[in-house]
Amino acid sequence: MGAVVWYRNDLRVDDHEALRSAYEEHDAIRAVYIKHQKKRDFERGTQQARFEQETLENLANHLSQIGITLDILEGKVHEVLTSYVQPDETVYFHKMTGTEEAASEKYIEDKYTTRSFETQTLHRREDIGSDELKRVFTAFRKRVEAKGTFYDPLDPPSDIHLMKEESVDADPEIAFPFRGGESAGRARLQEYLAEPVFTYKETRNGFLRNDSSKLSAWLANGSLSPRRVMAELQKAEREKGANESTYWLYFELLWRDFFHLTMRETGSRLFRSGGLQEGQRTWKRDEAAVERWIEGETGVPFVDAFMNEIRETGWMSNRGRQIVASYLIHELKQDWRIGAQYFEQQLVDYDVASNYGNWAFIAGVGNATRTPRFDPVFQQQRYDPNQDFTKRWT
Repeated sequence: MGAVVWYRNDLRVDDHEALRSAYEEHDAIRAVYIKHQKKRDFERGTQQARFEQETLENLANHLSQIGITLDILEGKVHEVLTSYVQPDETVYFHKMTGTEEAASEKYIEDKYTTRSFETQTLHRREDIGSDELKRVFTAFRKRVEAKGTFYDPLDPPSDIHLMKEESVDADPEIAFPFRGGESAGRARLQEYLAEPVFTYKETRNGFLRNDSSKLSAWLANGSLSPRRVMAELQKAEREKGANESTYWLYFELLWRDFFHLTMRETGSRLFRSGGLQEGQRTWKRDEAAVERWIEGETGVPFVDAFMNEIRETGWMSNRGRQIVASYLIHELKQDWRIGAQYFEQQLVDYDVASNYGNWAFIAGVGNATRTPRFDPVFQQQRYDPNQDFTKRWT
């Protein structure tokens, strides 16, 4: 009897309960990652595909150190796993957020012997209680902060030595010059916690490399675990002192947890036109208007700059995402889900819960009780007064 470690958005060996358990309980282990083939509304961004490939190569190297081959397959998850997994094998995996992911998990649990684990979020749903979430962030934050429950990350199997990632020569024109993979994610975590994190609250609305952590990219595909990020953050606070900025990084991890736990509670509702709100909403779908938005040809320089940045680099700051989403929804009057689908294919840090949760928020159909709007002219005057960013990307 052997084991199969089924990889998805947990592409690491550190803090990987499924891998650790399989390694301790079985001699024969295989690992598999399935590139899911699905109909795409937009062509996948080259930077997103590159980041995935680099991540898989890094993972394969780490697994090879303990004699495990990572098989990278393509196709429909059910069909691929049915032909891949043997009847006497146990499937080890981490539970994921998303309706398709949950359906795949149930299929495997019904068909095979399985062991499943929870490490995708910093906090666990059972620690909070779904009745206490109430889909309001402030209530959620107060609840988890009062409880103060954290889980220590697990080290990788002892025979694995994480590859060293050489430092990236940062192009000042690019906010995200990083490689994919666990090694790069750990290197960026250490780099950011060494100094930039201590001014994060002041710089977080900026558009440069160290204005924000960029950790969302590795958290999204699971090459970094939130528990490892939190453990290293707490270590940095103990060594150098905590401040508002270090708390703000934890605050962002809380938002990530909140979106994930909300989607797990509400299922597919965030994919509806009306999101989490009651009833349906009618939205416009003007292909020409959407195309101008995608190509950075709206005629609004600040919006166009952000859209050019994401197309060329696979990255956009949180402030930029709010601005371009607001423009598509409130100025162009387009269906918010079109924007969410475009981001899904472009962002190197695409995360189903955070992406759809944030787009629904801007559209006024998410968790908030208000509908935020961002005037791009005012935003440019406030956050890019000298037009350094705008000129760089237009």
